[in-house]
Amino acid sequence: MLANWKERIFPLNRRQAVFAMLLCLVLAVNAVPALRASALYLITDGEETTAVGLAEPVTADKLIVVGSADGSAELRFEGGHKVTVTRGEDFVQYATTRANETAAALLKRMDVSVGPMEMVKVDVSEPDIAIEIASSFTYYETLTESAAHATVYAENCRIPKGKTEVYQQGIDGTREVVYEVVYADGELVSRQAVAEQNNTSVTEYAYVGTLVEEVQAGDTIASVVKNSDGSGYLRMKSGDSLHFSGSMEVTCTAYTTGHDGVGTRTATGTSVARGCVAVDKSVIPLGTTMFITTASGSYTYGMSHAEDTGVRGAKIDLYMDTYDECIQFGRRSSIAYFLD
Repeated sequence: MLANWKERIFPLNRRQAVFAMLLCLVLAVNAVPALRASALYLITDGEETTAVGLAEPVTADKLIVVGSADGSAELRFEGGHKVTVTRGEDFVQYATTRANETAAALLKRMDVSVGPMEMVKVDVSEPDIAIEIASSFTYYETLTESAAHATVYAENCRIPKGKTEVYQQGIDGTREVVYEVVYADGELVSRQAVAEQNNTSVTEYAYVGTLVEEVQAGDTIASVVKNSDGSGYLRMKSGDSLHFSGSMEVTCTAYTTGHDGVGTRTATGTSVARGCVAVDKSVIPLGTTMFITTASGSYTYGMSHAEDTGVRGAKIDLYMDTYDECIQFGRRSSIAYFLD
């Protein structure tokens, strides 16, 4: 019989918050001794509570609720159930229900009046009925709500920056949200979510690309990913990544305009500038783009282009802006990563 009660009170997405055996009702009242129920009811399984408005009669194992949404709903009990009525710590009274007796009639028979700012909670979760009169009640209700899937992103140095690749599709679902509801003086005081449970959505996992063709000046290498063929990826501290087709251990020196006969034009006709390097074109072809760092990682020259000549073998001459920089750099063992 209670199953029919659930069907008639709740929409499908709220039935899961209510169980079949337990009821809890909070009734707003006026100043007269007779109890007049509003259309607001709190129905619980003893742990979770849902507030609903009743517009038609409802029957449960130990009580019958009849009335309409205009606030004339009544609470009726079966006969023979023990009742305990409490108000605070010092007020306790006992009675036994009579058949088809309303909550208002029961309280009137017990000579219990309810103040204009008080509410009545009727708990039938146990064989004995407990009625509590108070100016405030706190309860918890659980609602089933839609839950959009979350997306977890992981950086991938092999995918171009700005592109995303999903490798596990997400699925939207539902979740149960627990709300704490506080009533005081017959009014709703607060209602806030305090917990979430049973989320059925499936998380989506995707790669976000970091691969670029060129990194900004000053960027340094965070780690190197090498493939078996000698190619690989440079993971930069900025979060960007560079693909290299190969690498070479070289000895680097430095040069600048105005010293040792160096002019302002390179062997390829470009103007000398930082990032311009001189190579042995039989070892490193002119036009090669590189990323150069010392073997120890203590100094990063960065993005480089083979535009000049004047060295022999596995050597690279790095253009510096000043002669002092050339002196400070001196000669260092370095690694040149050849970029695509």
